Amino acid sequence: MKAARKGPVVLAWALSVLVLVALVGATLSVVALRGQETRKSDRESAMKAARQLALDFTTYNYQSWDADAQRVLDDSTGQFKEEFKSASDSVKTEVTANKATSKGDVKEAAVVSNDKDSAQVLVIVNAVVTNTASKDGVERRYRIKLDLVREKNRWLTADFKVVG
Repeated sequence: MKAARKGPVVLAWALSVLVLVALVGATLSVVALRGQETRKSDRESAMKAARQLALDFTTYNYQSWDADAQRVLDDSTGQFKEEFKSASDSVKTEVTANKATSKGDVKEAAVVSNDKDSAQVLVIVNAVVTNTASKDGVERRYRIKLDLVREKNRWLTADFKVVG
């Protein structure tokens, strides 16, 4: 009879171990999926921030230069912010003297790399630029590489390069 009793006990123990293993596996799967969702969300929010900064940088009007430049500054940090700020007055002089406008249109964007606190994004923008010499406008195409950093849960542009 002892052997008959051991069978159900071993079976119950084996089933308990299997249930425990299944629960651990399910928990690890949920954690991994949440991690993937977080990384995907980080990529999407970095790309959205880069698209907006590229649009703001390529969209301006000589009549509203101060507000247009402030939008770029608001979404910038570090060296890029300092360089843009220091060049803004001389650019404003040129933009105003030539009655220049630019209307950007983001065509494509892609995250090249990212982690939880930084990202690199490539953005393609077409812009129609008008000024006193070209009242009908000239279309320009920009390929822009943006290096972003997360500060206080916001993606800000730390470096901005026109690469083509």
